[in-house]
Amino acid sequence: MKNEQKISVEATLVNKETFSYNAVEGLEDALDQFQLDFIAVGKPLSFEVSVFEFNVVEIGMKGLLTYQGNDLISFGKWIKDFKM
Repeated sequence: MKNEQKISVEATLVNKETFSYNAVEGLEDALDQFQLDFIAVGKPLSFEVSVFEFNVVEIGMKGLLTYQGNDLISFGKWIKDFKM
């Protein structure tokens, strides 16, 4: 992941999804997973995010999306990179 370049593009949030994941059915409780789907320059981009990131954005929001590989780093003024 460290070798991948950070990319920043203008993007629109087009979908929010919640789904459950259970690594071993019946042996543990399912975990909620959260996904944000964007369109940037005609290209779909999807990222798994925390519940906090999921809850601060709404479908239709537009802003500068920064990501590195499969990791969303920031989006507009709503999701910020606190590791900078």
